[in-house]
Amino acid sequence: MTQHHLAALLSSLVLAWASMAWTPSASATADGPDYWGVRDVAENDVLNMRSSPDFKSPKVGEIPHDATCIRNMGCRGGLTYEEFTTLSEEQKQQLLKQRPRWCRVNYDGTTAWVAGRYLKEAACEDRHSAGARDTGIDPYNHAYVIDKEKVILKNGHARKVIPGTTAIIITEVIRRPVHVDLDGDGDKEAVVLLMQHTGGSGTFYYLAAASRKVVIDATYLGDRIKTRPLEMAGEMVIVNYLDRESSQPMSSSPLVEKSVSFRLSDNALVPVEAK
Repeated sequence: MTQHHLAALLSSLVLAWASMAWTPSASATADGPDYWGVRDVAENDVLNMRSSPDFKSPKVGEIPHDATCIRNMGCRGGLTYEEFTTLSEEQKQQLLKQRPRWCRVNYDGTTAWVAGRYLKEAACEDRHSAGARDTGIDPYNHAYVIDKEKVILKNGHARKVIPGTTAIIITEVIRRPVHVDLDGDGDKEAVVLLMQHTGGSGTFYYLAAASRKVVIDATYLGDRIKTRPLEMAGEMVIVNYLDRESSQPMSSSPLVEKSVSFRLSDNALVPVEAK
């Protein structure tokens, strides 16, 4: 290895570690590699996915011991690069107990938190990568319009502080994108489900599409609904989810099955049928 290559490697390692540095924010910062793989998990075990960055929080999914293609949605906690290079091993372990590293990830359509110590940087060649290569659109790194506001995602995640307040709007991709020609013009759009937290009690869900030609407004689906993976049917995308009756309070669980098909018409996502 030449001196130049060694210097470049060391520089990249420093940047990678710095990107995973601790931050006091309660939300993750979307830095680091695009994808993770699992490490240090036994063959007969799994990596648990949790609803929040806490070992006591509810388990919402599992990742196999040898999985890759785990999309990085950002990490919090852990050691800074300075701490890693200057502290003793005992001091490092004490700090890690105080602020363990957690990463928000998306795996096989589920977005949740996992313990960062079980992750390693990994490459990925999945169906999304193939779709992005074919269409020239990466829906995880794209600009969308939600309620007339432009939202730019990086690694499937965006954070925006509301001016004059401490409230933060968090927007993220929550399901695996699909690539489908929604208007029959021969070019496929990348279609995603977006979840947005605005600092209050609501969690709002949108259907959005990324195009190389036009800007498409995201379509509101509901508040605190339960979504399922997107489906394709010809020149349509089908959104299946659970909602509530209009007479039910928002505190009740969404149990009403809904299925809506959408097409692209006049640069807008238009429902074809609902049941």
